[in-house]
Amino acid sequence: MGETSEATCRHDDKEAHPMDEFFAIKCQNCGGPMYSHQAKRSFECAYCGTVLPWAPGAGDPTSALGIRHQPLQVVDGLLKLTHVSQLEPPVDPDWYFFKPHWRNQSVLEHLLWEDRGTASEYQEAEHVSIPCPFCGASFEGTSTQRVFECPSCGNKIGAADLLKPGTFSKRLTMGFGAEYVPEQGIPCAVSEQQARAAALQLVRQHPDAFAGHDVESAIQNDMMLFYFPMALADLRMMASFPGKGLGKEALVYYEVLDWAYPRANYLDISLMGILEPWDFSRVAPFDPAMQEGDFRVIAVDASTKDDVVVDKLALYIAGNDAESALGFNKKNLRAWSRKVRKHKDGLVMVPVYYVDRPAADERDGEQARIAVNGQTGRAAAVVFSEKRETHIVSPLASGLALSSESTVHATPIEVKYVKSPFLYEIVRRGGEGAAPQVAAAREGSCREEKTKRGGLFGAIFGK
Repeated sequence: MGETSEATCRHDDKEAHPMDEFFAIKCQNCGGPMYSHQAKRSFECAYCGTVLPWAPGAGDPTSALGIRHQPLQVVDGLLKLTHVSQLEPPVDPDWYFFKPHWRNQSVLEHLLWEDRGTASEYQEAEHVSIPCPFCGASFEGTSTQRVFECPSCGNKIGAADLLKPGTFSKRLTMGFGAEYVPEQGIPCAVSEQQARAAALQLVRQHPDAFAGHDVESAIQNDMMLFYFPMALADLRMMASFPGKGLGKEALVYYEVLDWAYPRANYLDISLMGILEPWDFSRVAPFDPAMQEGDFRVIAVDASTKDDVVVDKLALYIAGNDAESALGFNKKNLRAWSRKVRKHKDGLVMVPVYYVDRPAADERDGEQARIAVNGQTGRAAAVVFSEKRETHIVSPLASGLALSSESTVHATPIEVKYVKSPFLYEIVRRGGEGAAPQVAAAREGSCREEKTKRGGLFGAIFGK
């Protein structure tokens, strides 16, 4: 995402073979990842062949998370894609939490079902009057807050037992048992006021999508900051679409570096999937005790199935990226294969401002949820029913700088099988101009995802 001159290096542990120690930056020529290694001291793009030497005097790669990327293999100018060459029909995951009964639950309803102790703590939270020890003024807060700021003099006041570095209240952590909270996280860089403004702007830019939902009131009164667990991985996919001519097939290859997917289901999974990018160069020890204001911590949920979450979000990426970059109809995706390579110690807490479904809606059976990325300020929303689902994403702020340690969607490429073993040539690259996917990542979008029909009609038409 960042300029090549600002590349942040990535490396593996010391026991790895030197030729396996690769880090990556964004190729500004074609949008693909450029991998680097110690021997050549340069970046090379397997997609277009661009070579960029390391900057003079550049030191060895370093990374706060120890992220390592496995480079694409190139044999005689052909891509070796063994890892994604076995295609199978796509199946929309049928996990219980994706069903309307469960997905329509509010965060509190979900908490009552899985973690009654924490739910009771929040239900019994009180508004408290706090006398400022500095200026004597009184102001309001809630009994679950950690740090307060006096609106009169601006001084911070904290509850001593919750301000010890590295500690936070386990009884206020959402999750069964609340036993596992990742030790690293991305600090929140967006204020409550900024998050509300971003969410309101998104709603006002798409009034038809939110008509009948009392979202503006919910944004003003109910928006809450959550720290939410995400798993960090590299995602690689191959998908087939109808080609030109009867019986012809077109193959598309994708890469998403530093892809983050949810490791809990308290917040809407589809919504969490479109809040990217995340900049992992900002990762620090997770210390919520020092966070100001009222917020919630969500633990890793052991009942959340990685495979179904990955398939749900990866299928969405495969269809939409192929459609936007290469012009294929996402509804015609015939078969696919995906490979997820998890990063070592890649569990990270991310800050998310979240607006649960409004208390009263006029659209029977339809839900609306909004979230704001607490690092970048990007707002996103899902509006869904049993028949359709709309995903809305705001543009990234024009002045926002992201490092090369950020989520990167390489521009999809169309490939053709040439010979064994699993060697493919590039037929065409998605988009036009320099780094098309970089621009796309900054733009907003509004997409409707129709729910697949069941029964005989769905089996015949696949829509």
